[in-house]
Amino acid sequence: MSFDILAQFPALITTDRLILRPIRWEDENDIFEYASKPEVAQFMSWSAHRTIEDTRAFLKFLEDVEGKRLQIDRGIILKEENKLIGTIAFVTVDFDLLMGELGYCLSPRYWGHGYIVEAANAMIDAGAKYLNLHRVEAQCEIDNYKSERVMQKLGMQQEGVYRKRLPVHGEFCDAKIYAKILK
Repeated sequence: MSFDILAQFPALITTDRLILRPIRWEDENDIFEYASKPEVAQFMSWSAHRTIEDTRAFLKFLEDVEGKRLQIDRGIILKEENKLIGTIAFVTVDFDLLMGELGYCLSPRYWGHGYIVEAANAMIDAGAKYLNLHRVEAQCEIDNYKSERVMQKLGMQQEGVYRKRLPVHGEFCDAKIYAKILK
């Protein structure tokens, strides 16, 4: 049943400034452009991409998990430039609890313009409408204040700190957990 519901999630979601769409192999240069920046990978489980082959491995990973319906990934396309500037995903969806966990990544060139908040609100709305989600969560490494600020702007509330929760560059770090009740 859950796979049928996931299949109903829209391939394209548009906002005033953005298009959220499936990530494609042709996006490799745009992804490499930001994923190769150390400041982007600082709080992630992955290291900054050193070569385009690292980006291709990421795209293969996405292809595999999407094919198995383990998560819903979308590229964030800035309409004005017709350029992929980041990614956003429901990295997990729990149909028993009607809950999704949101994750996101954005090129630093586009930080501070509200793009992630705009994309996340669109994903959350689609999650409520098409996946019948009751709750959306997100988490960040305890010192990732920029990501924490995004969660706050989404209307999420901090619920606590998970000890040694997130793998960041080979070490498990504490994570702040935020959530928003949708209905």
